[in-house]
Amino acid sequence: MKAKENVLKKLAEIHNRMLKAEDLKKVPINEVKAQFRNSAINLVDYLALRSENIEILQKQLHTMGLSSLASSESHIKTQVINVMERLGYEKTTTYEINATTGFKQLHQNITTLLGKAGIGNAPPIMVTFSKDFGEDFQLMCNLLENGMQVARINCAHDDELIWTKMIENLNKAVAKMNLPCKLYMDLAGPKIRTQIISKKNKQAKLKVELGDKITLTDTKQRGVKGKKIIRCTLPGIVEQLKPDQRIYFDDGLFEAVVHSVNDAQATLEIVRISKKKPVIKSQKGINFPDTIFRIQPITDYDEKCLPFIVQHADMIGFSFVNNAADIKELQERLRRLNKPELPIVAKIETNQGVNNLPAIILQGMQHNLIGIMIARGDLAVEIGFERMSEIQDEILWICEAAHTPVIWATQVLESMNKHGLATRSEITDAAHAAEADCVMINKGGHTVEVLKTLQNILSRSRKNNFKNRRLFRKLSIAEQFILKGK
Repeated sequence: MKAKENVLKKLAEIHNRMLKAEDLKKVPINEVKAQFRNSAINLVDYLALRSENIEILQKQLHTMGLSSLASSESHIKTQVINVMERLGYEKTTTYEINATTGFKQLHQNITTLLGKAGIGNAPPIMVTFSKDFGEDFQLMCNLLENGMQVARINCAHDDELIWTKMIENLNKAVAKMNLPCKLYMDLAGPKIRTQIISKKNKQAKLKVELGDKITLTDTKQRGVKGKKIIRCTLPGIVEQLKPDQRIYFDDGLFEAVVHSVNDAQATLEIVRISKKKPVIKSQKGINFPDTIFRIQPITDYDEKCLPFIVQHADMIGFSFVNNAADIKELQERLRRLNKPELPIVAKIETNQGVNNLPAIILQGMQHNLIGIMIARGDLAVEIGFERMSEIQDEILWICEAAHTPVIWATQVLESMNKHGLATRSEITDAAHAAEADCVMINKGGHTVEVLKTLQNILSRSRKNNFKNRRLFRKLSIAEQFILKGK
């Protein structure tokens, strides 16, 4: 009896913590659109629950044969109350979000943003377009036939003329195949890339060794004899660096640490090289996982792209979102273009973006249906590869609590797309992707084959799981064993 009372007391404390959190966050909750209000409350409730460790309580609940509160992200406060009722609590309030309404709201947001589930209840698949997609009509039809439900145009590449050809070809194929397809267009965002400058001011390669001291600058300084220089293509970055902060080049293949900073120049030491040929080339990415920058999230180039995007796209992808203020700035641009409700997909690819995810979602809910993309390329470099699986799950849980659709992106079946055969680990990764609401594949020479394979993997995985819920379909192994026992 005492154990039961203790568990009930802990659940009551959690419930009170949720109510206090709602009161604490009542301003951002009240600022969201009415249609998202319950989702905002549920998000705050879930974060209140997860603000403390409840593992012991979960084990106690499981021992009692009750819900351990896992797999209840979409309706967390109601689930807490339901468990309390089983322990003798007299319910005095009924909340609007329960298991049925929470799932319904999530499903509605997913369908509105990304389209209906595909074959075998597989999540929609997003396909990244390359230049030739604007010319090859049969390829476009094959993509639709094999499961493409969202087309992606990355505005960091090509131009309006090529994008127009892609869109026209897509619309023509959609009309012929009578299959729906959403159009997603990415803003390029601020590009932070390397530029190697030689003594003659020409682009070159920079050979480095462990322990090398190199200079990082964002000025157009020419190479100096005996000095290794890398230019950062985004002005104003270097002066914000501090000693001991880490810097990664070329998708994390090179790691450096800041020694000192002098205005627009920083002295770095190379502390790790994970590439057979220790050469840093131009136009490779630079990541600053320890630095919080003050940079404009919408570039001049993005400004030029926005009118075209709002004219054609069903949703807009926003690169390198770090905080709620970034979302607010894009919302203001959309308002000026008379498209204030165009859905936004916030691409989470930095430490800041992860840490500010709840605020980003709540800001999005003020005007738009918002989605989240787990942009695993830069994100893995920023947070560390070993944390990628952990952070993926956390993003999925938080977004489900907010009834917010999630797109799983970067390197899905990449070896297959490039070379025609996936690795075993990529197949497992693709199966995990079924916990998201859409899966994105990048450019490659085997896109149709990847689509077929991914559809197969996702539909099989969805038979076993929805989100992080285990689904008990009939197991052929179990059936055969039981029948053999007769």
